[in-house]
Amino acid sequence: MTHRFLAALLLFGLASSRVGANVPISIDARNTDLSDVIGLIARQSGLNIVADASVKPRRITFRLRDVDSDTALATLAQAYDLQTHRSGNIVLVGDAATMNRRYGGVVNSTAIALRNAKPSDAVKALKGTVPDATMVADDRSNTVVVTGSPESQTTARALLGSIDGPGRQVMFEVRVTDVKPLDNNSNVGIQFGGTGFGAGAVAQFPFALTKSTIAINAQINALVQNGHAQILATPRIATLNNREATLLVGESYPIVTVNQQTGFPTVSNVNVGVQLRVTPTIGDDGGITAEFHPEYSEIIGFNASFPIIANRKVDAVLRVRDGETIVLGGLFEDTSSETISKLPFLGDIPILGQFFRNKATARQRDEVVFLITPHILEPDGPQSGN
Repeated sequence: MTHRFLAALLLFGLASSRVGANVPISIDARNTDLSDVIGLIARQSGLNIVADASVKPRRITFRLRDVDSDTALATLAQAYDLQTHRSGNIVLVGDAATMNRRYGGVVNSTAIALRNAKPSDAVKALKGTVPDATMVADDRSNTVVVTGSPESQTTARALLGSIDGPGRQVMFEVRVTDVKPLDNNSNVGIQFGGTGFGAGAVAQFPFALTKSTIAINAQINALVQNGHAQILATPRIATLNNREATLLVGESYPIVTVNQQTGFPTVSNVNVGVQLRVTPTIGDDGGITAEFHPEYSEIIGFNASFPIIANRKVDAVLRVRDGETIVLGGLFEDTSSETISKLPFLGDIPILGQFFRNKATARQRDEVVFLITPHILEPDGPQSGN
């Protein structure tokens, strides 16, 4: 079977299912004539793409997956010294020198380096804004290749620069505390004063807000000194605006399972400890809307070789100001136990044995509380990490 017959068979298969121009296309042409590859792009995209007579016969290998027609054409043109010219709904593809002589003007390519924005995101955001230019993202080199006239390249450079500015960041100070009640009948003992936005104990509300960060930390410190609280973690985490950040203060526990059919073991990891996922959005007024997903887990026992994990988590979307403290509570654990001690033999005597037995009950209550304070980091300000 000849290569030309294979190319024709490939063309026939692709022509049987035309898709819209906005649907990603894939090309896998091996030792195929250049003009046939241009035809492949036309058939898959549904666009009117014509190979100019200046396109010389040559066999190429060209592979792309899940790209739009503009990216496919720009990549092909850059790889084989071609240029495109649009006239109405017709796209003409030809030799670069021939196209320059025929239509005038200089059409070339330049790579524009980005410092902050991801190239693929930038190209996606600017899609269609510069009709006379094509933009191809290269995330590996953090550049965008722009092909077009000097005027269109200047426009593309200005637009890329407008979205490549240093993004604002939010740094979250996190304090995770395990709080115990003063007695079995009381709520958890963190109270909010009049300067806050809430009142009462954390046990009464799933979350609260307070401007008095110093006061709430003083209460936590007092509870720690009196043995009614324990600091589990005090991490910091910073993230860009509208980007999710995650942290884990703990360990990843491996669990090995064996496939009953194949006999091969599979290892999966379970995170145990303090976990937090947060996505901030900075408003025009300086307010911060954040999605919080705090979680606390611990191993409380084992079943065979598998750990039994107690998990406490809460999801919340809150709006706060820079420097306000968010208190996320409601992560309770209430455990009751009963212990029986007895004298040997005597404690087992019916009726009379109760005088030789002692039964004690115990109740343990605690609450994991997340205190989260966001701070907006300006582009030229100090940077803070984990």
